[in-house]
Amino acid sequence: MSSNNDISRRGFVVTQVAGAATLAALPAGTTFAAVAPTPAAVPHAGPFNWHSSGAEELTAHLGRRFRFRAEDGQTAVLKLVAVEPVNSGPHRPADLPRKSGVIAVFDGLDKGPLVDAGSRTYRVSAARIGSADLMATPVRKRDGSDVIEIVLN
Repeated sequence: MSSNNDISRRGFVVTQVAGAATLAALPAGTTFAAVAPTPAAVPHAGPFNWHSSGAEELTAHLGRRFRFRAEDGQTAVLKLVAVEPVNSGPHRPADLPRKSGVIAVFDGLDKGPLVDAGSRTYRVSAARIGSADLMATPVRKRDGSDVIEIVLN
């Protein structure tokens, strides 16, 4: 375990981005059956939105390939390999478009130029999802390999 006091980008985001809405208290005597949604009551998941969708919506796209396009036209195709919800805590600004943050982790054979470029904005897209200009950052894993992370607040 490292005793390094430097804060990582992920650590900064987790400490700066704050948390979720307060749960409303249920009336006394309410049973789970009374509050559990029926299949007909659960809304159909809409299309993914880069600016407002959270971890649950993004998790549905695990294993999907995404195209990263730099301003100079260089492209790379990476697979979404992990989705990590950010436990934002009680200080999360209420006006943010999603209820909690999420970290999207990408990996693939094309990641070398993105790792070499450092933190940079890319146009990230996938079929039927659309695209968005997002900051992508290379992150070194414990095994010495790198992945590309996008933090969505």
